[in-house]
Amino acid sequence: MPAQTDRATVTWSTPECPFSIECSSRVLDDIRLAVTDAFFSLPRGGAEIGGILLGAWQEGRLTVSDYAALDCEHALGPSFTLSLSDETRLQELIRAASAAGARVVGWYHSHTRTGVLLSDTDLTIHNRFFPESWQVALVVKPHTFEPMRGGFFFRGPGGIIHCSASYREFPIEPVPMRQVPRAVPMEPPAQPPRRPASAGPIVDVHAGPQTPPSPASPIVNIQAEPEAPPLAPAPARTIVDIRAEPAPPPAPRTTVASQASVPEAAPEARPAAAEVPLPSMFQPVPERSWAWLKVVLAVGLVLTAGVLAYATRDAWYPPAASLLHQAPPEINAASAALNTVDEGGQLQIRWDPSSIPVRTATGASLEIADGDSPLKVVPLDVPHLASGVFTYGRRNERVDVTLMLDRPSGTKVRQVTSFLGQKPPAPAAPSNPVQPDPSQAKDLAQAKKDREEMARLAAGLRAQLDAELERNRKLEKQLATARAQLREQQLRRLGNQAGPLEH
Repeated sequence: MPAQTDRATVTWSTPECPFSIECSSRVLDDIRLAVTDAFFSLPRGGAEIGGILLGAWQEGRLTVSDYAALDCEHALGPSFTLSLSDETRLQELIRAASAAGARVVGWYHSHTRTGVLLSDTDLTIHNRFFPESWQVALVVKPHTFEPMRGGFFFRGPGGIIHCSASYREFPIEPVPMRQVPRAVPMEPPAQPPRRPASAGPIVDVHAGPQTPPSPASPIVNIQAEPEAPPLAPAPARTIVDIRAEPAPPPAPRTTVASQASVPEAAPEARPAAAEVPLPSMFQPVPERSWAWLKVVLAVGLVLTAGVLAYATRDAWYPPAASLLHQAPPEINAASAALNTVDEGGQLQIRWDPSSIPVRTATGASLEIADGDSPLKVVPLDVPHLASGVFTYGRRNERVDVTLMLDRPSGTKVRQVTSFLGQKPPAPAAPSNPVQPDPSQAKDLAQAKKDREEMARLAAGLRAQLDAELERNRKLEKQLATARAQLREQQLRRLGNQAGPLEH
């Protein structure tokens, strides 16, 4: 991978790539510093970063002369996985670069946990935001004790990208610092000399502490140690900051000796110094989150409880099993909507035939307690339950009604309601009693005579039956006596016959 020292670029090419890639050494070094800073920002792999590459494209050659970093919020973890907000910022970054006249030639990102390759997520980003056939992807891999390595990925014939590895990896070394001859100490001018932008880069010589480079205008810091003891007191080291403008082509290097021959431009106010970002080593380190420890403790407590429950299962399982196998609780009888309505002493007992207890009942019964009267139990079958009403003529002021519903499981659902009102009026006697018809009176008399005659006949038959039964009892008694006498005679005869045989 040859490097052109004068133009500060490196050239990358491989037989599989249809074009060569020329990349600025300054761009590679800036990316190396940013990736290294992010790599050491977190333990165990650090954070991955990325951005877009800017430059130019000519047939057969791709030039990378600048870059723009993408501020990834890492909402999905430390890897370079874009969220919806990150994708929006990437689109705005590409749009802003194009509006400023720069050409987006590709993008770059770091892999801290994998090698130099394009993952499926990386390939999705490349195809969505960098669809041109000449746009490339630069993947860099930082190491703790080894140089950082990188590789370009491109679209080959047919738009196919070799994603498993780069065809040619290369080390990304720091930009070497070159020594410059010591300058004679001089008083700083009141107004620093300025020259037009077309005259080339501006060289500022100053002594003092080194300031971090600004991303907008990269700074190459070259530190030179004195080769021999100075004749006069001088600063320990001289820092020369060479600020190079990326847009115009590189001009011949300007030294301190030739600076005096440069014509001075009209004095004008110097632009205000850009704010220098605070180095990451001085930034406050966020406190470590202990949420993972809480999760581990919670999981440990759950596992411990499970082990204890398994070890003591003989003590708690039988009661729990008995509770689980108990009969299900009775359905709330209030859902049957049992109520009573009185209409002129006729108490209508009503319930909801569409309620669950009534629809699932196999039978039922009504228990009616009407004041001091005996308890009345009225059985109800399924058709009567479906009617939803039962009428009862009450006799007292208070009536207590209990509806007992039989469930298929053998249990009962009980519904109770009461009625309290005025005592119903007694039925009035008829004011005009109906006079019996003479013919009906004759028939009634004849029916009464016939009934008395039948009663006499029944009494005579009953007497004859009783006499017959008494005679049968006497005959049975005489028969039993005769059987006893006959048995005694037989036994006596057998005893007499057996006597002479013994002699």
